[in-house]
Amino acid sequence: MFGCFFLPFLGLGLFFTVMVVRQAIDAAATYSWQAVPCRVVVSEVLETSERAPWFAYLRYTTSAGESVRSSRTFGTYRDAVRFTRRWPAGSGATCYLDPGDPAGALLERKGSGLLILLFLPIPLLFVFIGAAGFCVVVFRVKLKPRVRRGANPDAGRRFMGGLSIAVGLVLLLVFLVGPVRYAVAARSWRVQECRILRSKVRRYSTGSDRFAAEILYSFTVDGEEHRSDAYSLFEYPASGWKSAQRVVNGYRPGSIVACYVNPADADEATLDRDPSIGWLVGLMPLALLAWGVWMIAPKTDFTRR
Repeated sequence: MFGCFFLPFLGLGLFFTVMVVRQAIDAAATYSWQAVPCRVVVSEVLETSERAPWFAYLRYTTSAGESVRSSRTFGTYRDAVRFTRRWPAGSGATCYLDPGDPAGALLERKGSGLLILLFLPIPLLFVFIGAAGFCVVVFRVKLKPRVRRGANPDAGRRFMGGLSIAVGLVLLLVFLVGPVRYAVAARSWRVQECRILRSKVRRYSTGSDRFAAEILYSFTVDGEEHRSDAYSLFEYPASGWKSAQRVVNGYRPGSIVACYVNPADADEATLDRDPSIGWLVGLMPLALLAWGVWMIAPKTDFTRR
């Protein structure tokens, strides 16, 4: 019965491993598609009511005269604008035709899908924990009631500790070190006057109890109007409606507020560049690091003989 405790680890690990591998295979398959010239007819950012509030809508024609439509959802207005500006309306581009679907085409190969392989060790770690734990507990109890320690009983513990440290370091870089460096660089962004165009509380998905403040504002840089909906540099979904509403109340539509704009990229701006309580989430990988160090550290027996 205790061995069944490890089965969820094995099941979840196998599930996510299959999902990661399948996505990587689909992304790699696009590199065999035929490259043909095409022309972009429509390139604009539209709004959706789904969890990702913005999507980039593109329509382009291939060299054979076929009209292809495609769209991609984004969580922020800034990311959607950046995507459409890569292919402005009226520009020429190279698109890739799907040999299995003549009407299917892409403006870019799914190279980013291959990056997901970098996270493959995480589900494999769950597979290892589940399989090893189940086998050790079940088969050791049945076949070897009395377990004798081998010549190196600490080898397995040190391996798990080293793996935990490696995963913890990667997660620490992604969720804490990277955002903190980004926030430090934002301290030198210039202060700009911004006009609030819209502010409301948005539910993350139907039936969900998570909400977020959706604030759209505009500002002018070098005579050109830009828009953004970034409230903070590093934020997480609000825990409740009251928290999101409290933020929205501070940014009434039509009001003029101070925002911070990246001088190197006018499409990158934020209303708040101060540290957020969400940064504490980036400290969670420290638990993995501490556990890994504890597993590797030599154990000292302080008991008296």
